[in-house]
Amino acid sequence: MRVHLGVAMVVTALALAVAAPAGAQQAPTLGAPPTPSVTAQPVPSTTSSGNGGLKTWQEALIFAAGVILLGGIAVAILTDSRERAGKIRHGGPVTDPGDAPHRHKQRSKQQARAKAKAAKAARRRNR
Repeated sequence: MRVHLGVAMVVTALALAVAAPAGAQQAPTLGAPPTPSVTAQPVPSTTSSGNGGLKTWQEALIFAAGVILLGGIAVAILTDSRERAGKIRHGGPVTDPGDAPHRHKQRSKQQARAKAKAAKAARRRNR
């Protein structure tokens, strides 16, 4: 318990040291004169004609391409899921609990159990 508590204390101390404000961790100047503070001059505003952006037809083309891409992804997902669902079912829906697929499943389960039991007996004989 003490080891875990010590580790927790060390981790907490490291986290607090890292989280200390940057102003508290100034590097020593070693006798160099302090650097003067520089104030930024306001930049004069210039009027631009706005030619740097995309045109309306380009924006529409990009938007249409995105819609087509998302639609293609949706179609791929739906067709793949329907294909896999068809493979999992192995036949039509079972309406009556006494249908043949259920009995077939029970019979194959009993046969597998009998086969496993015979294999176990054979292993016992071969010891």
